[in-house]
Amino acid sequence: MNITLEKNEGAVAGKLIVNIVKADYADKLTASLKKLKQKVQMPGFRKGMVPMSLVQKMYGTEVKADELQKLLADTVNNYINDEKLRVLGEPMLSEDNEAADVAAKDDFEFKFDLAFSPEINITLDGRTSVDYYDIDVDDATVQGQIDAFRRQNGKNVDADTFNEEDLVRGTLTENGPMAEPLKVEEATLMPRFFVSDDQKALFKDAKKGQDIVFTPAKAYEGRAHELASLLKVDKEEAEKHNGEFTFHVDSISHFELGEVNEQLFNMIYPDGSVKTEEEFKARVKADVEAQYVQDSDYKFMLDLKDAALKKAGKIELAEDLLKKMVLQNAKTEDGRKQIEEHIGDYLNDLRWTLVRNELAKNLDVKVDDAAMLAASKRLIKIQMAQYGLFNLPEAQLEQFAQERLNDEKQRETIANSAFDTAIVEAAKKVVKLKNKSISIADFNKMFQ
Repeated sequence: MNITLEKNEGAVAGKLIVNIVKADYADKLTASLKKLKQKVQMPGFRKGMVPMSLVQKMYGTEVKADELQKLLADTVNNYINDEKLRVLGEPMLSEDNEAADVAAKDDFEFKFDLAFSPEINITLDGRTSVDYYDIDVDDATVQGQIDAFRRQNGKNVDADTFNEEDLVRGTLTENGPMAEPLKVEEATLMPRFFVSDDQKALFKDAKKGQDIVFTPAKAYEGRAHELASLLKVDKEEAEKHNGEFTFHVDSISHFELGEVNEQLFNMIYPDGSVKTEEEFKARVKADVEAQYVQDSDYKFMLDLKDAALKKAGKIELAEDLLKKMVLQNAKTEDGRKQIEEHIGDYLNDLRWTLVRNELAKNLDVKVDDAAMLAASKRLIKIQMAQYGLFNLPEAQLEQFAQERLNDEKQRETIANSAFDTAIVEAAKKVVKLKNKSISIADFNKMFQ
């Protein structure tokens, strides 16, 4: 067997040529045919007693093709590993290969196109300046989180006058000259969710027993499902009722936030560590600040990415070849169009991956089992915080984190998070941080 690599110095693509002669696969071919002979059954012969000449005639070409394919795969992969070639994607059969007549020929030549990772030289040090945003968690934000907690412990109470966030119940009757106007008993409305501000305004300061004329079709414009749910008909029928209705207010339900007391403290922090309102506010502020540190780190990673890509300069890739490799995965014409439309994004992501890997190498970043577990916990905490749950018991957090690590679909996401976190922490110690204090509102504007 003879293997040749055609690649110019510094080139990002090359061609691997593999020449195979019969002696390279003859022994394995014979062994495979003998093994197959033991299983072949034909009329007139006992199992395993079919003559080898017949086995060869019936299955020889198929088995030969299989052995060639396995030999090629092993040969190419071993060569890439032995020569330590930095290959992107998978080797791709060249378009200039001659058709392999497996039945008639014994010697073959196969050509593969290879895409290579370019050399990337990048070093971060104190001369590299990267912004780091210290997000100011103001009292209003802390109070907003406390109110969210209070909402979890709140209750509905009857009210006489409607306020903006209240829920109203009553009878909804269609106005107009139609023979059978639509009437909905025990209808429920939450005007704050209306699309139209004009329709919301009709319910301002409404009283029990009051009749309010409004147009549901305008109130729920563009939300056919919600309109149909209110009118208790299907969507097609709801479209026919686009005029005014009279809503008779039977009751007004006002949601009252829970008290800031020991019951709330223990509900949010069941370890009993919070005893007073002052301690509660301080703890909530610390938890919210911890959340925003992760947001600051995320923004730092984005800015670090920009700085690193700028330092790396132009990164040449075998774009046409890589595009062909990706297009091989397209199963439909629509899939092919999607790939072609987003191929630029794919190539840019690949460039960043190469730079990120070089950064990790230079920063001596390693992700071990402990880092993976920490990342899994961190992602769970972020998810739980969205629901106002800041203090999941440690034993339960550990269990959930380990379960996610055992799920292969989630493990890759966790690994990427752990890797990025490790890079961020390492880079913070090396680059020059330009700390900037910023409000939550202004910070969020940077992502709009």
